Amino acid sequence: MTVAGEAGLLELMAGRLAKYELTPRAAELVLAACRGDVALDRALAGVPAEERSPQERSDGPGQGIYLSEIRVRGFRGIGPQARLPLAPGPGLTVVTGRNGSGKSSFAEAAELALTGYNARWARARHDVWRQGWRNLHQPDTAVELDLVQAAKQGRTTIRRRWAPDEDPAQGEWTQDDEPFDDRRWHDALETYRPFLPYSELGTVLDAQPEDLYEAMHRLLGLEAITEAQQALAEHRKRLAEIVARPYDRRERVRAELAASQDERAHRAAELLGSDSPDLDAIADLALRADVGTGTSLLQQVMDVTLPAQDEVGRAREALDLALGTVTEVATANAQDSLRCSEILRLAVQLQESGGNQECPVCNLGKLDGQWLSKAKKRAEHLAKAAAELHEAADRLDVAVAATRALCQPVPAVLTETQDLLDTTAVLQAWQAWHACLSIDDPVRLRQVVFDRYADLAQAVEQLKSVAREQIERHDLVWRPMAIALFEWHSQAQQALADSEVLADVTEAENWIRKTAAKLRAERSAPFAKESQRIWQRLRQQSNVDLGAVRLGGTRNVELDVSVDGVSNSALAVMSQGELHSLGLALFLPRAMVDESPFRFVVIDDPVQAMDASKVDGLAQVLADVGLTRQVVVFTHDERLVEALRRLRLSSTVWEVCRGEESVVQVRMAEDPVGRCLSDARAMRTDENLPDTLRAELVASCCRTALESASHARFRRERLGRGTPHAEVERLLECALTTRQKLSLAVLDDLGEPAKLLPHLEDVVGSWAVDLLQACRVGGDSGDLDVLIRDTELLAGWLQR
Repeated sequence: MTVAGEAGLLELMAGRLAKYELTPRAAELVLAACRGDVALDRALAGVPAEERSPQERSDGPGQGIYLSEIRVRGFRGIGPQARLPLAPGPGLTVVTGRNGSGKSSFAEAAELALTGYNARWARARHDVWRQGWRNLHQPDTAVELDLVQAAKQGRTTIRRRWAPDEDPAQGEWTQDDEPFDDRRWHDALETYRPFLPYSELGTVLDAQPEDLYEAMHRLLGLEAITEAQQALAEHRKRLAEIVARPYDRRERVRAELAASQDERAHRAAELLGSDSPDLDAIADLALRADVGTGTSLLQQVMDVTLPAQDEVGRAREALDLALGTVTEVATANAQDSLRCSEILRLAVQLQESGGNQECPVCNLGKLDGQWLSKAKKRAEHLAKAAAELHEAADRLDVAVAATRALCQPVPAVLTETQDLLDTTAVLQAWQAWHACLSIDDPVRLRQVVFDRYADLAQAVEQLKSVAREQIERHDLVWRPMAIALFEWHSQAQQALADSEVLADVTEAENWIRKTAAKLRAERSAPFAKESQRIWQRLRQQSNVDLGAVRLGGTRNVELDVSVDGVSNSALAVMSQGELHSLGLALFLPRAMVDESPFRFVVIDDPVQAMDASKVDGLAQVLADVGLTRQVVVFTHDERLVEALRRLRLSSTVWEVCRGEESVVQVRMAEDPVGRCLSDARAMRTDENLPDTLRAELVASCCRTALESASHARFRRERLGRGTPHAEVERLLECALTTRQKLSLAVLDDLGEPAKLLPHLEDVVGSWAVDLLQACRVGGDSGDLDVLIRDTELLAGWLQR
């Protein structure tokens, strides 16, 4: 019987995955789910897996842990501190005591000290149970548990203390005077819980079925697989909902869109009606992209632009400057100067090529060197004036061209929207502005173009204002539909992205479900076999047979119970004692696995409701467990101790006694004969007792010692010959007097008490006959020592 840790589980899963053809993503999800929620989330997000750091790993409590001592103060039935010493190692220890003696207080204190939990309080129906945990005689409350770990020196003390005003859930919890780290112990205590209180023993089967199922799952190392399967199932359900959500909602959104008068809504409804809707087109619609006419035309009107004011201003400034320059340089004699400049240029060329000669124009002057010098100066002056005039003219041409470039054609949308808007004024203004292109006179152009631009800008702004109002009216209806459409688009995109992931998650979940079922069957088989073996020891003469113990697929433990070979329901046919026995048969294998760090088990009152035959079986089972475990059993029923002694099974017996003021003492218990003789000796030496009463009390103790020895002998003899327990107990109940009980033990016959004394005189001696007489009538004070001595001798003979 083994329990896989995380590393072992991953290795096991990886080995089994290699034998199956899963998609790489599905196989990765299986391993990630086995690592935990964080790893699975990372795998689903496409992030590579990473190992946990050493700081993230929780160390366990250690191995080979035994109980060394339980100390209790001010808790339940114990007032001043009481100590229960225990031998740390394998063996059976029985703690006895009458009801109310405080023995169960030790058991509950040990459970509370280590787990912080108490089964009785958890199941209590009334506040009285939960409020009466403090002892009335000791306000200072504390429980301490000493633990010893194999191959480790020293001991570990776990302590829990409560201030007077604190409730059980509070209190100081320490380990060797350091805060107790219950996280280190939690998993081990949940999986291999070493405590079985009586309040749980009787409800192992009739409590919630999933409780036993979860405990078995943890023990078999399958809890991580179950958690992995549950995690995958949760993600599958989430992804399935995401994938199905847009398809479930599509018809409702489509119907709302189709009922609208907005053209965008009609287009969206058309797209949604497709088997495979165009998500990009739907996104464009939802974000109010261009889709044709209607509202989109109005939006195009809003997008109509004119040259910016600063651009128009720069054009106006450039044109004004160019016109001013031309006006400045273009004087009345400018043209004459240009002509003169040309004549002088030609005359200079003539003189330079032909030498001195008469002026070909006037035939009066002479083109000589003196004239040439003056002519060149005059030509340079006239050429400069001509250049300035040409430059001004070029600048004016550029300014006019820039001004004309502002005059854009009439946008087509102004014509297309005539059915939606009154664009007459804007069209007229724009056409007038565009007509400026045909004006050749720069001065005329300057006079009209900028005024027409101002008129056009005002008309366009008024048109946009009207268009904006209509768009807003349309959007009041469209905006909610657009939001719904965009939400649907987002859901559809997410569904499209998650559909492939859903397929991988579903494949991983199906595989791990089948694998978990196989592992349950494989790993539960050894535990079922051990439970059957223990049940066979406990059932004794019961006609109820326990077959297979299986972990069912509906999160319950299936018990194959039959009565006289006929299958039946466990709860319907079992007595309370049989249910207790079956509870032990299911608990002990869980507590005895080799992987458990705890080498002890604490069982409170398992004997109740068991008949004598099952008590014998219980004694044998506990003794067997005690060969490898430290077994501590609390009981008020003397039958368990009697069975252990009669069957000669090794055990240590402690007796718990409670006196006044809740003073509890723990002492090594004697057998019933020894205890009666000890009481007789104590009364013999008690000077406070009157002689007559002392003699009667000593004689009563001696009679009880002989009766106890007789009972033990008769049970040993009869049970050894195979007589049923019930028959043995019936005969003992019929023996009412001391002589009748001695007759059963010595002569094996209840109906022959007259033969007892002669037989004792022949076999033992006459002193035995005198002893019986003295025990019946009481002895003198001086003969009490002899009475006690002879009783011890005769009891010893009976026990041998």
